[in-house]
Amino acid sequence: MGGSALCLVAMLAALGGHWLVLQSVAWACMIHDFSKQGSLRNAIVKTFDGRHPCGLCLTIQRGWQQEQAENKNLPCTNRDKTSELLCDLQCAVIPLPPVAAIRAVPTVPRWHTDFVESPPTPPPRAA
Repeated sequence: MGGSALCLVAMLAALGGHWLVLQSVAWACMIHDFSKQGSLRNAIVKTFDGRHPCGLCLTIQRGWQQEQAENKNLPCTNRDKTSELLCDLQCAVIPLPPVAAIRAVPTVPRWHTDFVESPPTPPPRAA
């Protein structure tokens, strides 16, 4: 597995994407099961109406709620404690560098022999 894919998986797990993946699997299974009993349209409606959760949906909901309860005490996830993470930037003043102190350095010498002569006339043609 490449480094980018591994980084993407780690980011997905850190942001709670595993719950989205599990919920998507649960929905797919529910649509499959409900479509055996009726039409595909009714299966989709029954899946997403919220009144017919499957066992996996209930397990996912309990796990997600438990994770949210555990994360409430962390300062980065608690909205009341967000100010603790931020620095007081009201007094930060960054002075600009003096402009006159910067001297341009020429990249091409002023009197180079290749640049003194004018180009040949007429221009050379390919043979």
